[in-house]
Amino acid sequence: MESHPELRSDGIRLEIRKRIHATYSKEGHNLYELALAIMDSAPSESILDVGCGLGDFLIGLRAQGHMGKLVGIERSVELVEQARSNAEKTGMGVEIRFCDAERLEFKTGTFDCVTALHVLGHADPEKVLPEIGRVLKSDGKFIASTNSKTSYPLLEELKRRAMDRFGWFLASEWTEGFDSESAPDMLRRYFGTVNEYRYDDVLQYPDAEVLVDFFRSTRGLWAEGLTEAEWERIIDWARDQALELIPEHGYAEDPKCFSLFLCKAPLGL
Repeated sequence: MESHPELRSDGIRLEIRKRIHATYSKEGHNLYELALAIMDSAPSESILDVGCGLGDFLIGLRAQGHMGKLVGIERSVELVEQARSNAEKTGMGVEIRFCDAERLEFKTGTFDCVTALHVLGHADPEKVLPEIGRVLKSDGKFIASTNSKTSYPLLEELKRRAMDRFGWFLASEWTEGFDSESAPDMLRRYFGTVNEYRYDDVLQYPDAEVLVDFFRSTRGLWAEGLTEAEWERIIDWARDQALELIPEHGYAEDPKCFSLFLCKAPLGL
């Protein structure tokens, strides 16, 4: 049995998901490029990226010549350290902070644009959205992205079976609630204008092991006290289940759909 203790790392789990999407997506939609296109920001605008992960979005923006202030925040100490290291290595002048999105450490009306790309599904949007509206300038823009709740039926089936079998190992704070279906009404409570852009794609699994790797990347959903032996037992079980969903040496498609939202006119509630 192969052990993967490195999957306790937020950064590595994020890299696994990025690799799977980059390698196995049929259409190959690039979330960052699509977000930049609908942002249509001037080079001098100040931008806050909520849940900046490894800092890729802001570092890439600076590399394209953006001259305004760029700030990324994360609540994971590990990701903050990695994002800072990535920014320093590239010399791109991107500020990375440890910060809780529910209590943003910025003055009212600080930023021209705020982004939260695939973040609000992992937070309490009813607490984060008022803070985003507060730190935006009155004529500012907010860009959010999230998946449809219909995305990844094979992965979701594997997760459902795992929860039925090992539910006592789940982290107690795991919740859902911000998806393509629920987001529009939620966003309109905080912004006067909300435009949605939807993108359909499919993950093409060449074999069951790719689905198992995708499942591995959900390690953050499980309780921190879960031992490596317990986690590997779950993975061994998941591999058997994946082989039922995707026969060995087989092929399967996992449809996915995500939305980008362009929000303007913060209501200042």
